Amino acid sequence: MAHNVTVSGVAGFLRNGYFLAGTLGPWTVTRSESAWTLTAAILKTDAFRVSQRPLRFVATHAKGAWVWPIVELHISGASLNAVLGPLEK
Repeated sequence: MAHNVTVSGVAGFLRNGYFLAGTLGPWTVTRSESAWTLTAAILKTDAFRVSQRPLRFVATHAKGAWVWPIVELHISGASLNAVLGPLEK
């Protein structure tokens, strides 16, 4: 049985390939037995880029970055909720 894991940060990014699709403020990624989910505050988005696929959530840390593919994305005002695929790196 997998353990639930929660990771959070103060800044993150949405990337469409090499392009910046969005800048995020405080975010939280939670892993449950069934899925990874992301909740975040949106600081800025590029409407075209954020609608393109593949789209990834990138969060930098002291030794590099965590990268998750975005499977499902919901934006409501300045809030973002997403279902993420498995952690890529």
